[in-house]
Amino acid sequence: MRSEVHEETIGAPPVDVWGFMVDPAALSAWFGADAWLEPSVGETVRFLRWRWREHHGAGFGSRIGETSTVAIELSPVDGGTRVRIVETPAVRAVSRST
Repeated sequence: MRSEVHEETIGAPPVDVWGFMVDPAALSAWFGADAWLEPSVGETVRFLRWRWREHHGAGFGSRIGETSTVAIELSPVDGGTRVRIVETPAVRAVSRST
């Protein structure tokens, strides 16, 4: 797996994009799975970096892909917010025999 970078400019200020990112209902709709989050004003939310594994196929022929780490960066730009999503292969622990 290689690293992938996706960028999109959204015509809304960063505070509005951030509001969407920390809304549990919006996150659940985006991910297609339940999301729980209780952000508080003035506190840091560090959930925007996570690991996931892609699912390939169905039934007995299905397999789980490699684990990856996904990070989302929001940057103010003229006319809105640049959303940059970076997915990189997760670092695997190497076991050593002694």
